[in-house]
Amino acid sequence: MKITVDQVWALAVRVDRDNGGYVKLPRYHETLDVVKTQPNKFVVKELLRANAQPTEEEITEGQRVRAHFNSYTFLALQGKLNDFQHQALKIAQMDSFTDRNQLEFAIISCLPDVARRDQARKDMMNQIRDSEQVAGDEGEVVQGEITVIGTRFSQEYGKFKIDARMGESFVDFWFGRELAIGESLSIKGKIKQQRGNKTTQLNYVKMVDRAV
Repeated sequence: MKITVDQVWALAVRVDRDNGGYVKLPRYHETLDVVKTQPNKFVVKELLRANAQPTEEEITEGQRVRAHFNSYTFLALQGKLNDFQHQALKIAQMDSFTDRNQLEFAIISCLPDVARRDQARKDMMNQIRDSEQVAGDEGEVVQGEITVIGTRFSQEYGKFKIDARMGESFVDFWFGRELAIGESLSIKGKIKQQRGNKTTQLNYVKMVDRAV
């Protein structure tokens, strides 16, 4: 069976869109032992086996995603790629596929999501570069309104790492409960570290009542 490069990347884009991002493991209905969403790699492989044909729009987006990983060449020359990024670059440089490239199909299925996160990080770095660092020295108390822009749980610390915007500045801190992205809160804490990239790490953070 003939499998084109554009077909593989475009179908990965289709499944990423239909699944609302990358799904690694099956998602089940809450009350039924029935799969609600299949993993991206499973669906991509099924579509390829059925010789599904992508739309022109999907092909264009797939080419864009592939080009993103081909651009890793510059980072590779600087020795700045991790093992997964090296693998993604190698696959992006492949000019042909057969039905024996099942591992490559599985990896490509996650790459539209990776490219999106890469772009989000790049956009955030640009915003941080143009921001103003929180005024104050380490140990000083700061208080203000924040908007949560990122939250992730750490198994190691048993806490949530919160990234937030405070006015024209960017802060992060560990917190005992999850905060929703987009949530606006008033906090008080101490400056733990002023980083060279203009971000500020806080500690002893607690919620305070907003000023009336």
